[in-house]
Amino acid sequence: MRTSGVGLVLAAATFLLFTPLSGAATTEELEASLKELKDKLPDQARRIGKIEERLQEERLRREREAEIRDILKEILKDASAPQPPWLENLKFAGDMRLRYQRAAYNTSQMEDNLGRFRLRFGFTKTWLEEQLQVVFRLASGSSRGPTSSNQSFDNQFSEKEVWIDLAYAKYSPAWLTGATFMGGKMKNPVVHTDMIWDSDVNPEGVWFGYVSPVKIGPVEPFAGIGVWVIEANTDAPDAEVHVYQAGFNWEVVPGFTWVPAVTYYDFAHIEDNFGVIGARGNSMSGGRLQAEEFNVLDVLNTVKFKVFKLPVSVYLDMARNCGNEFGGQSDAYATGIKVGKNKKKGDWSAKYKYAHIEANSVVGGFADADFGGANRKGHKVGVYYSLTKYLTVGVTGFLTEVISGSMAGNTRSLVQGDLIWKF
Repeated sequence: MRTSGVGLVLAAATFLLFTPLSGAATTEELEASLKELKDKLPDQARRIGKIEERLQEERLRREREAEIRDILKEILKDASAPQPPWLENLKFAGDMRLRYQRAAYNTSQMEDNLGRFRLRFGFTKTWLEEQLQVVFRLASGSSRGPTSSNQSFDNQFSEKEVWIDLAYAKYSPAWLTGATFMGGKMKNPVVHTDMIWDSDVNPEGVWFGYVSPVKIGPVEPFAGIGVWVIEANTDAPDAEVHVYQAGFNWEVVPGFTWVPAVTYYDFAHIEDNFGVIGARGNSMSGGRLQAEEFNVLDVLNTVKFKVFKLPVSVYLDMARNCGNEFGGQSDAYATGIKVGKNKKKGDWSAKYKYAHIEANSVVGGFADADFGGANRKGHKVGVYYSLTKYLTVGVTGFLTEVISGSMAGNTRSLVQGDLIWKF
């Protein structure tokens, strides 16, 4: 285009030089033509400048595309490179929960308002075609207590602590179908409710479980036995709990399953170690647990079915401390229902529980901490909604009261609002 502008000027000059003065064009006409040509020159220059800018942008775009192609080639090259052997079959997972909770008591005008968070993350490694699994997980927490990984917002913006939450191995041999061996600080393998074990309690010791690979008609039997260490002592017997469980999964009719489970918990020498655990509702006498021993027989019945494609689970849990030498306050029971399941965006679930847990029936230091441990009765209700596959919001409420003792009849209401992110 610049050549065309120069050619226009040369043509005008040639016209002026070689056109005879005696021709048809007058001097005024020539001057007018020259002026018209001068007026067109700036416009031609602007057009040439815009074209040059576009050419420059096109060159830059092509250069960027070439750089991106080179980067993608390097990424694909790295992705196709063999990974270190220790990274094979290694999975990372975790969750974070932000919580606001408010507690109110009928004996006081005071209210407890807390902001809290829970952070858990860890790794799972498998070998031998997933027969052998090792799990390691860290978790937040304001103390080494077994029933909570919550960390409250307090302590002058101090740094928060991280604890070892899980560290165990699980072996499910192909040569013994249905068997599972576990050892370490493990996820609770027992079929149970939070009347006996808070959901954050991860026992430590060994466990053997067996699910029969051969069904007896529609019935699938299972059993388990474990020894978990509560406190290791050098100058006194160790505190342990010996666990024995048996039950079965019975698909009574298609889509309706009944799961009864009977469990016996023999808490050995726990009366000498309650200071470590915390009484949390258990009766005390002369600085010792009044029950002296906790030999808890637990009978749990659960039925599972669907209503309008929604999973429903209903349970009745009953327990008695057969080791309570003094008698009284030895029984506990809980019944509950859960509807729905939070798996993907738009899912919701709701649950309700009523529990009556007498002072000497279960070990209060291991029971549901939010409910209040032992010597409590009352209600728990919760609703949860999945904003995305990985993000859930929920509200849980408790209304409980003390059953016996000098504080009998005192009530507590607790409301918790949660935002949960799983990754």
